[in-house]
Amino acid sequence: MSFGQFIALASFVLSMGTIAVTYYVGVDQGTAEFCNPFIDGCTDITHTGMKGDAGFIFRGGMIAACAFFVVWWQVMRTWLAPVSNNIALNIMQFFGVLAAVGLLAGTAVLLPEKADTNWFIHVRGANLFFQGMLLALTINFILIIRAYRRGFSVPSFRFKSVLMLILWGMFISFAGVTVGVEISNGKRIIEWWATLFIGIYLLSSYWDWRQVRLVSANANND
Repeated sequence: MSFGQFIALASFVLSMGTIAVTYYVGVDQGTAEFCNPFIDGCTDITHTGMKGDAGFIFRGGMIAACAFFVVWWQVMRTWLAPVSNNIALNIMQFFGVLAAVGLLAGTAVLLPEKADTNWFIHVRGANLFFQGMLLALTINFILIIRAYRRGFSVPSFRFKSVLMLILWGMFISFAGVTVGVEISNGKRIIEWWATLFIGIYLLSSYWDWRQVRLVSANANND
């Protein structure tokens, strides 16, 4: 496994795995309602990771995932650098990192008791994640289209194309993915699906980054 593949896999496993484990623990300890949230929307992601052991798992896992998101965007920038404009890459990476910072801040302020949580920061941080990530992924996909047309190898191109259609379809159909203190079942369902598809998009680079390795600058000079 190359360094790039490790980053793609870790970004997915840490984020989606944390949410899955958190929900399981929350249901087991009675702090989260049991259902299929992708269909029923009985709970949002935030409220599965607030109380009990689930809260510790959620905060620790998602904060770690945010760190890997930042590295993921750096790897993506490095991979596309030979075939892309630096200004576009800067903008892409800026919004990608901003989204990760928003999620980190929104997660860090979650506390077991609802009244103790800083909802102002959490709501804005979570929304910054969804909106910033969608913008960054869109710029990323446009750059990938241009590179692909120039003969750049992108094994996951068709898969990424489908994912972008789904993400933008949800965004347009439901007037964006927005998080609040209290949201409807429909918005909860969209939140779960949007989070999953973003995670899968990050994972899809596993097939693109087989040759992306971490090397020393000194080694290149030898």
